[in-house]
Amino acid sequence: MPHVRRSIAAAALLVVVGGPAGAGDDRPAPFVVHEWGTFTSVQGSDGVGLEGLEHEEEALPGFVYDRQKLRDCPLRTKGWKGLELPAHHVTQKLETPVLYFHTTTPRRVQVRVDFVGGLSSQWYPVVDTLGPPEGPCDATPLDVRTVPRSFVTWDVDLLPRTGPAPAEIPTVAPQDPWAFARDVDAAYVRTRPRQGPDRAGPVEAEHDLFYRGLGAFTLPFTATLDDAGRPTFANGSAETVAHVLALEIEEGGKRGRYDIECGVGPGAATKDPFAARPLEPWTPEGSPGLRADLTKLLVGKGLGVDEAKAMLATWSRSWFGAPGLRLLYVVPRPLVDARRPLRIDPAPDHLVRVLIGRIECLPSDRVAVMEQALRELARTSGGDAPHAARAGDGAAFERLYRRFVAVVHGIALARVGPSAADDVVQETFLALHRSLETVRDPAALPGWVCAVARRPARLRARGGACVRGGPSSPRRWRSWSRSARERRAPAHRGSARRTTPVTRCRAGRGSPRTRRSERSCSAASGG
Repeated sequence: MPHVRRSIAAAALLVVVGGPAGAGDDRPAPFVVHEWGTFTSVQGSDGVGLEGLEHEEEALPGFVYDRQKLRDCPLRTKGWKGLELPAHHVTQKLETPVLYFHTTTPRRVQVRVDFVGGLSSQWYPVVDTLGPPEGPCDATPLDVRTVPRSFVTWDVDLLPRTGPAPAEIPTVAPQDPWAFARDVDAAYVRTRPRQGPDRAGPVEAEHDLFYRGLGAFTLPFTATLDDAGRPTFANGSAETVAHVLALEIEEGGKRGRYDIECGVGPGAATKDPFAARPLEPWTPEGSPGLRADLTKLLVGKGLGVDEAKAMLATWSRSWFGAPGLRLLYVVPRPLVDARRPLRIDPAPDHLVRVLIGRIECLPSDRVAVMEQALRELARTSGGDAPHAARAGDGAAFERLYRRFVAVVHGIALARVGPSAADDVVQETFLALHRSLETVRDPAALPGWVCAVARRPARLRARGGACVRGGPSSPRRWRSWSRSARERRAPAHRGSARRTTPVTRCRAGRGSPRTRRSERSCSAASGG
């Protein structure tokens, strides 16, 4: 319905400019805020969300604040170190939400953005406050599942676009994706000068407020693939999904196809969107029809034309250039407000929030490719950790854990899904600790670890159970491995069958004291 989209776009334009020409009243121009961004997830062919989304897809300029990277900034002397450690168990990425402010008069506004079920990980310009507070640099990798809520706040001045651009706006290359978001007719944003030691920091400026986040949750939308690789989008929410875009790009990026379906109601699903859509010539920017359709879609949801084009330019390489199968959908506004509460003081006269959900579909035939990539990742780090760990060095075993935990977890996720992945990880490292002395060549260790990880993963996939009894964090492996060595008395080494609390637990035997010990170990590991 192009005429409907044009009407919505015209209404949005009237709100931005303050009404139709010749209105002739003295009412102040409205204060309007527009937001766009994406929720990104990866799902297997069965629709199960996969972890491991903590890595950047589009590199950000060095001036952006990042809780996962060391950064020299004026706040460092005040204790604002940044998180400076990796995050684990990430199932959703909140990518590049930006806030544009439309005003014809200078204003001071205070903004707070919360992230329920996730960590606000990156932002610019500098924030006034953030939570939760930063952890120490030597802490173990952050389990995002332990972060129930986070937030960032800004206290900024809005400078109408009719005036000169603030000198504090940093320079970026014209083709940097960061520059695309600036090509919007919105007010400049400048942080207010800090007063006092508890609010020290630089004065910074930009064309918008930018932030990202890492989450450990799933939205109620799934993408499954049948044996022929045909996708189905299922809406498990209580809201109607206005638009769903199915997009497939062949390896090499020379051919692709897309289809848009409107109005997927609660409990409904799309079926075989490419049935009448043959593959067509493709470019890294997609096809002219695709970009035109998406621009109309975004404008119809309330964004300005320049904002819609800025969003598509920012994500052109990931959405339209990368081979693969992905589904894009408009996240219903109630879910956006619940997951990302936004408070602006004074409140705007009109607030538009357009977040696009993106599901990267992972066919089953790509699992082997993933495992090979994980093995290559494991081989990139060496050292004498295997030798030292065999000699009983608990710290060395901790280093092995840090080196291979992402590899093992990736194999487990690909084979058994998130619900059983932690069990597979613990069983793998228990086996590694028991049998490390059999590995003589450190170069063979990556392949051996991957092989060990696949055994309990196969058992789980067939409906079996893994034994839990090892710690789930690297800091605990040092003390656990020391106590495990003490439990392995020399007398056991010559016995025909070595009996340990773990093997007795497997067989369902063991004294009450042994069972209490196993329960204590499981509790200590979070099991």
